[in-house]
Amino acid sequence: MRQQSLWLGTLLILILGVNGSMPLGHAPIASRWNYNEHLFPILRDRCGRCHNEGGVAPMSLVTYEDAYPWAQSIREEVLGMRMPPWLAEDGFGDFKNGHALAAHEMDMILEWASGGYPRGERALTPSVPEFDVGWTLGEPAAIIQLKEPYAIDAEINEMVRYFVLPAGTSEDQWVTAIDFKPGARAVVRGAALFVDTAGTARALEDGIAGVGFSEADRRDFPTSPPLALWIPGQDPISTDGMGFRLPAGADLVLRIHYKKTWITEGEAFLDQSRIGLYFGTGDLAEIESVLFASGAELSGREVAFTHVLDREVTLLALLPEVEVEAEEMQVEAVKPDGSRVPMLWLREPSSGWPTRFWFDSPVGLPRGTQLEVTTRLKPAAKRLTEVSLLGTDTSSPIRFLVDYVEGVAAAN
Repeated sequence: MRQQSLWLGTLLILILGVNGSMPLGHAPIASRWNYNEHLFPILRDRCGRCHNEGGVAPMSLVTYEDAYPWAQSIREEVLGMRMPPWLAEDGFGDFKNGHALAAHEMDMILEWASGGYPRGERALTPSVPEFDVGWTLGEPAAIIQLKEPYAIDAEINEMVRYFVLPAGTSEDQWVTAIDFKPGARAVVRGAALFVDTAGTARALEDGIAGVGFSEADRRDFPTSPPLALWIPGQDPISTDGMGFRLPAGADLVLRIHYKKTWITEGEAFLDQSRIGLYFGTGDLAEIESVLFASGAELSGREVAFTHVLDREVTLLALLPEVEVEAEEMQVEAVKPDGSRVPMLWLREPSSGWPTRFWFDSPVGLPRGTQLEVTTRLKPAAKRLTEVSLLGTDTSSPIRFLVDYVEGVAAAN
């Protein structure tokens, strides 16, 4: 047996010696799925808005020539459930803005990447799609953009900037949806939009040369949670029959996170991003928010805290902020009768991709319901240094924003 193993090993060395390029050659085709017919629609719809020419991701995946060199990286990211960047477990709460891969899509990608990543018939080569053309929800009621282009210098790889934008409203409005169009798509990693009725942000901007103000200059801003969040690849959410109140004469404050990749490092950019506002009319239900948090001190591997609803409500969305290294977070609603409603389950939650999780069907809950948050920390978990977007005390490492309307009329 030992001699047979040695003989087989010698034979393998001889084969590789004769054809040393064999490990680097194209793998044998063993996949039922090809790029042109099967992979392209998945990569276009699930990945393409970031992974396209000039997009925020470091490589395009919407042509075969762009995608196949990354086949093994794609496989690893999909297996690790890191891409697309959606941390919520499917089925433990259902969300409008969810963009996790379906099981059959994962299977197709993994088989393609492991099975020789075939191209398919050249006659079926798809056209390269256009991205960020037009507004997803149609023409907005108001379009607001940075008053002048903002320059991101070549030597800066990552930064955050706040821009004060007059809303231009002479009367109160109901905001039912907000869309965002990045001006410099390759470096705009995310955005948050705030309402400022006290002039706090304008006073900060007036005291600084140039456009906007930096994270270091923001001091006590924001003072309230964001009106909207945007990350690449997610569609805007419309809240028909409900809206956020935008007071007349208020300022909008746009926080933009710029981040370069290894492709764009050393390049200079000009950004003049735009916001599209959609207004509702008539008798709309006002969307309100409540904040609650963990204790400031952590002990052990598990952190649990609750918030009791003091009225009958319809929950619309959840926005967590986790500033400690965590393995998972689970959120349930415990009704007064003891029944439990699964709401949100996150894998390795963090604030690196801040997300408002909008329920696919709003959840009606009676007065006295407890919102129960349980977070399991990593061993020797460290506090992180993210800046809070919620406008609240940051001494507590785990914070939660809940958006709701009063009553249960809006629940399905």
